[in-house]
Amino acid sequence: MTKKKKPLTPSLEQEAQAFVKGKKDTPVAVPEQLSPPREQLAASVLAGLLAAGGNTRAEELVEEAYRYVDLLLQYNK
Repeated sequence: MTKKKKPLTPSLEQEAQAFVKGKKDTPVAVPEQLSPPREQLAASVLAGLLAAGGNTRAEELVEEAYRYVDLLLQYNK
């Protein structure tokens, strides 16, 4: 009985290097129409604020979430 040799596979490091070489340097721009609306961004930010905890009122959390969204949108332009 003959043993079959396993085909040589690249190491994880070699795979990572090959992936990085094949990756383009230009970032992919998200079209304006595909960016999430302000309310969806606020919902995500609000989820993070709620997960962080703290003793603040709901109205204050919502206002803070929208302040963060406005900063995100302003920075993104």
